[in-house]
Order: sequence, then C-alpha cells, then structure tokens
Amino acid sequence: MASAPPLRIWLCSALLAVSVVALLALQRHAPWLEPKPEPVITKHTQRFLASAYGGETPIRVLGLGSSLLWAATPPAIMDEIALLPGICWMRMTKLGTGLGALQASLTPIESKPPNVLVIEENLFFADSTATDQLRDDLFLLMRTAAYKVTAQAHFAPPRAYVELADQKEPLPYEEFPQDKKKQLILKNANNLQTIFSHGAINLALTDRLRRLSQRGIHIIVLELRRSEFVEQVIAPQKKRWQEQLRRALPPGPLVNYIASPHFSQQDLYFDGSHMNAAGARLFAPWWAAQLQQLRDER
Repeated sequence: MASAPPLRIWLCSALLAVSVVALLALQRHAPWLEPKPEPVITKHTQRFLASAYGGETPIRVLGLGSSLLWAATPPAIMDEIALLPGICWMRMTKLGTGLGALQASLTPIESKPPNVLVIEENLFFADSTATDQLRDDLFLLMRTAAYKVTAQAHFAPPRAYVELADQKEPLPYEEFPQDKKKQLILKNANNLQTIFSHGAINLALTDRLRRLSQRGIHIIVLELRRSEFVEQVIAPQKKRWQEQLRRALPPGPLVNYIASPHFSQQDLYFDGSHMNAAGARLFAPWWAAQLQQLRDER
C-alpha cells in the first residue's frame, strides 16, 4: 500500500497554487502593468451624455458593439454621420462577444440615458466566468513566457489595450490570398456555429435594458449580418440563439430589433464576418438612413 506524501509536500503544493493564482490576479488587476479600458470607457460615455448643444437639441444615439460594429463604422464614416442634422451619434466597441469592458458604460447610461441606445447582438452573449478568466490568464502568462524565451511570432501575446483605438483608427485587418481566405472564412463559420450553439444569454444585461425601456429609453438590438456564405452555414444555430434572446428581451414599443442589409458580394468582408473598407462604404448610407428615421420618429 503506497504511503501518503509527507505533509510538507501538501503544504508546498498549496503554497504554489496560491502563488500562481496571486500572480494571475496581479497580472489582471495591477494598475501599473497596462492601461485598463473600464475607466476610459466610463469617462468617454459620461462626456458624450453630458455634452451640451446650442439651438435645437439633437437626439443622442449611443451604440455599443463588438468588432463587427467597429469594422462597419470606421472613424471616417463616424465623422460623416456626425454631420447629419439633428443627430448626435457615438459608438464604442470591444473585441469578441460579450459585454466585457463595455459594462463600464452602463452606469453612466442609467444615470443620464441617451434618447436611443443601440446594442449590437454580439454583446448579449454571457461573459466568461471567473474560472474561464483564470484559465485565460494562465494561458496568456504561459504564452508570454514562451514568447520571451523563443521570440517566435506565433507565441506573441495579444496587443495590449490601446485607449479608444476604435475612435481613432479603423479596425486593423489583412487581405489574404483567395485560397487562404477561403480557409479562414470556413474556420470562422465553424467557430460561430459553436458559439451560437453553446452561448448563453446575458440575462443581467437584458434585465437592465428592459428597465431602461420602462423609463422611456428606446432600445435597438442591431444584428450585423455576415457574408452570405457564413450566414448560410450558421443559420440554424443562430436562429435558435436569436429566439432565446427575444424571449429574454421581448420586442415592444421601445425595444426594436433591426438587421443590416444582406450584401451578396463576398469581397466586402475580409474574413467572412467583418466588413472591409468597401463593405463599410456600402453600410454607411443604410446606417445614416436608420439614424435619420429615428430622428424623424421623435
């Protein structure tokens, strides 16, 4: 019969585990390591909602979205839309699904709400749990260490947060050769099937939006359609997920669901999901028309 490890082994193991968790917590929360997006997002939201205008007060439309919205509305297009009379429009975005750091904008929104709040569909996925975050932090720590030791590009950690990068620059992307692009689009579509199949709805977010609508705030849930091929691949999973979302946040007089147009040209997307510059130019007049309609309905 094997004997149990000595007590000091258990103590050393426990100390090692606590040290790893503490190191990961330091990596996530230490203020001197890298800038965090939440304070910047809070202040930027507050400035927009508190800004004063002379003459006729325009309707304030605030958009929150993922990189799909960033790609579809680069800063040049944002500048054009800012010239529309009677409309004050701003959007903030983040990478990936879930609300993430944009959670920091909700408190200013609830304190001094816009006339219209646009929420892109991707943000309604539930954010990662604490266990998921711990796993991601451990993976990032190992990847960073491997990059420092080997200097191999594929180990390079993701870019650090760049303050309000989406307000200043278009979404960075690369146009791939046609054969590689097909592989990328197919991989993207397969990943989206998994996300829509297993992604839970952020019920805390839907509850907060329902309460905002009860205060007279117009809520718009925006679906940014991907390329025709990707939409066909993910259609069954996406439809089921959208039905769950509508049950959690039912449409009504002040809660509307809208979808971007179907663009059949495949070359308007650099990966099958995110619009390139040509796609954004086609999207711009449609979005301007939506904002003008919101203004005219008030």
